[in-house]
Amino acid sequence: MLNVYNYYVQDYVSRTTRYTAHKQRELRDIYKSIVKLSASEPLFKIELSEKKQENALQIKENALFLREVTGSLQNTSLLRSASLVSSDSSAVSAAFLHRMDLNSPELSDSLDVEVLSLAAGQKNTGYRLDSEASPLTPGSYSFRISSGHENYSFRFQVAENSPAFELQSKLADFINKTGIGLTAQVSYNKELSISRMELSADQTGAYGKSSFSLQDTELPEGAKKGIVETLGLDRVTTEAGNARYTVNGTPYESTENTAVYRDLLRLRFHRTTDEPVTVHPVADSLAAYDALESFTSGYNALIQVGKKTLDENKSSAYLLQTLSHLVSANYSALSSAGITADESGYLSLRIPQAENESLPKETEHLFSGDSSFLKSLNDRLDSMILNPMRFVDKKLVIYPNPNTPLSERTSPYTTSHYSGMLFNYYC
Repeated sequence: MLNVYNYYVQDYVSRTTRYTAHKQRELRDIYKSIVKLSASEPLFKIELSEKKQENALQIKENALFLREVTGSLQNTSLLRSASLVSSDSSAVSAAFLHRMDLNSPELSDSLDVEVLSLAAGQKNTGYRLDSEASPLTPGSYSFRISSGHENYSFRFQVAENSPAFELQSKLADFINKTGIGLTAQVSYNKELSISRMELSADQTGAYGKSSFSLQDTELPEGAKKGIVETLGLDRVTTEAGNARYTVNGTPYESTENTAVYRDLLRLRFHRTTDEPVTVHPVADSLAAYDALESFTSGYNALIQVGKKTLDENKSSAYLLQTLSHLVSANYSALSSAGITADESGYLSLRIPQAENESLPKETEHLFSGDSSFLKSLNDRLDSMILNPMRFVDKKLVIYPNPNTPLSERTSPYTTSHYSGMLFNYYC
């Protein structure tokens, strides 16, 4: 006997959503629906093989998933969600901080953004030195790096006859490993045999007169200059600066090349502009198409379950027939929304030709709360979820007597054949 309950429950908790988790009142309504359904079900005998149990589980699982997708489409503004488009994304790009409805009053028609300067980090460039010469007296050197309100003291040992390129490379590697927010690198010209060291702040923006500084603190005996002065590491070649930009003519500054505007959207600056870049909201076709693709994938998975078990389980034909009739009755509306069905009954979604191609107007109506198609589909899915045994082969014994009062045909212990199958292992 297949341990169906464990098979069903093993990953259920981790993926429970608002459409498969219910309040107490909703659970009571589901129980009443199961009892009512059982009261009108005929008595039948079934050979409960592992294959038939798996078939029932697969039908219910796929119906639950598709019901979750349709609930998401029906109860949210996903098909009306907005995204932002820039007239020059190479200069300014933008994105909402959270999902926004295209009809939200918070959205303005457009924003004119002009980037006057980009945020930059401080950069120090050392002297060009003969890469083979030995510029420093051997011994122990100490220096200090000040970054913001932090001071870091370092000691660096110089061996005798150490060439400049070797010293610069070792010192750059030493600074990079400290993780103090500076990046050191050495540029080398092989033809001229010269090299120099560069220091760059990892952070951008002006935090005062300078974001970092270097100073020699201790020299070995006989040395006239420290390591900072000799290599020229205190030479500031690029000052730290903020990004300066305007939105609809109002000036702003940011220490980074990103900025949050009115707690609605994030602007990203990639280069300065000669004229304003227009940013405006459009329908987020990408998110909408992803949602519709989930719908067609979920529907096709349910069709595939029916087709896969058709040879061994003739009752699967009823499942396929139920879905096929629904699609046929609403084929025109589905086609208008870009969804078509092939000869095998599988749905396909038309792929947008342009990145921001808007959805057909029929799409939103097809998946709206008052959509007759969605209501009919959900009714069929609810039936599959409540009693997937309807689509499993069995032998009919007798129909219930319709003259018998409903109260006499129901029992709190008789819910459905499916739930009985679930708990059969434990009883």
